[in-house]
Amino acid sequence: MSGTNTSTPGHQGASANPQTISNLSAGLKSVSLNDQQQNEVNLNLLQQQLQNEATSQQQQSRITHFFQNQPTEGYTLFSHRSAPNGFKVAIILSELNLPFNTIFLDFNNGEQRAPEFVTINPNARVPALIDHFNENTSIWESGAIILYLVSKFLKENGECPLWSDNLVEQSQISSWVFFQTSGHAPMIGQALHFRYFHSCPVPSAVERYTDEVRRVYGVIEMALAERREALIMDLDVENAAAYSAGTTPLSQSRYFDYPVWLVGDRATVADLSFVPWNNVVDRIGINLKVEFPEVYKWTKYMMRRPAVIRALRGD
Repeated sequence: MSGTNTSTPGHQGASANPQTISNLSAGLKSVSLNDQQQNEVNLNLLQQQLQNEATSQQQQSRITHFFQNQPTEGYTLFSHRSAPNGFKVAIILSELNLPFNTIFLDFNNGEQRAPEFVTINPNARVPALIDHFNENTSIWESGAIILYLVSKFLKENGECPLWSDNLVEQSQISSWVFFQTSGHAPMIGQALHFRYFHSCPVPSAVERYTDEVRRVYGVIEMALAERREALIMDLDVENAAAYSAGTTPLSQSRYFDYPVWLVGDRATVADLSFVPWNNVVDRIGINLKVEFPEVYKWTKYMMRRPAVIRALRGD
């Protein structure tokens, strides 16, 4: 029977061709050495990955801990030490005298990518806010956060010093808030990036974004100048005719340095939203005092407000 004389393939090959086995063994030995080297590389990579994961877990542990032990009242603001938009929200919280705590995320350690944070801000950026008074409602994007805060304050208190109960004024304030978030901040941010942080110099980009920032400030300067002229003509009645005739410059009025605001007769979120970015614009070579004197005076008045000082200090 054929089955009685059948040996295993390996045994049969060994008997038939010892040289083949010798060559094969040598090859396997070489492969084994290469595999060993590769295994060492893989092991090192694995150890590095585990260390990175352990470090990441350690770095993000405070974020995880916070979300597992959230307060029952107040607000939590997620910000960054160098993020004007985060300080913008802090200014509004401070102005409204709302109780809040700030968590400054460490971007170098990837805290903005912590799963819990991404859950409340899918863009994984700052700022983001949690309202612990309102079932831990989370809001992201600075403009949306600001409008949420003033709208809620108005609803709960019947009035809000930084907002309005008039629909027309609300629309005007909102227009300036959106102008700030869409045209003012991004242009300064891009100018800063290409001036200081881009991998290689791009003079045309620096020029393009700096010019756009100047255009934006030109819009604000004109609006404030018009507000000042209206204020002077309204309050400085005895000299109004001379101002209208051009025989006396507006700069001669005792109201020339009186504070004026973008909407109404008081500072609102329309104005205060601009403060943190105005505070850094000199870094792109724009001198507000020289180039945009109304913007400079407007910013100076806001920078002196106690709530603004507290917020910019990170208190």
